[in-house]
Amino acid sequence: MLGVLILPFAVALCTKADLGLSMIAAPTYIISEKVSWLSYGQTEYIVQALVLALMCIVVGKFKWAYLTSFVTALLYGSVLDLYIWLMRGWTPGAMWVRVLIFAAGMVFTAVGVSMFLHTYLAPCSYDYFVRTVVQEKNLDLRKFKLSNDAVYLVVSVVLSLALFHGFVGVTWGTLVIVLCNGHLITAISNRMDRDIEFFDRFPKLAKYF
Repeated sequence: MLGVLILPFAVALCTKADLGLSMIAAPTYIISEKVSWLSYGQTEYIVQALVLALMCIVVGKFKWAYLTSFVTALLYGSVLDLYIWLMRGWTPGAMWVRVLIFAAGMVFTAVGVSMFLHTYLAPCSYDYFVRTVVQEKNLDLRKFKLSNDAVYLVVSVVLSLALFHGFVGVTWGTLVIVLCNGHLITAISNRMDRDIEFFDRFPKLAKYF
């Protein structure tokens, strides 16, 4: 539940900072800016459904539990739209304020993702894709996360240039996130492993996830 609240808050902060969104959040933001009848959160529903379908193809199987990731996507998108609405009248002006907001958004993103990585309940499709592929294919989390982020960065740039003939939602801040996000998530996730004991509150349900 904390992950559902923290992650969209982080995205809303980075959106307000206007210094570049994460490569994960940028594609849906770019599409929502171009398609006026789709909100940011609604675009998330569509894109995350496609990511979930791709995940099933990559791992070569389907579980009904995978569909819970789309439920998480609905919650995530709804909370994101709520945050965007609550912040609608706030426009940070000074560059140092925007940099602080951006840095806070980046840290909150890493915290939110790390929380999702420590639960058997399905996170958003982006993170669920990383977690499931890493587990099923026995891959290194940090390396795969960095590679995954790089792919999203390329997609973001292509979408921005194709739809706006310029850079929207993708600036130098996006590059900073590409370089730092994987390391931040790994560091925070490892710290959680050291300081928190994780166990199944509902062991009979855990096997289905």
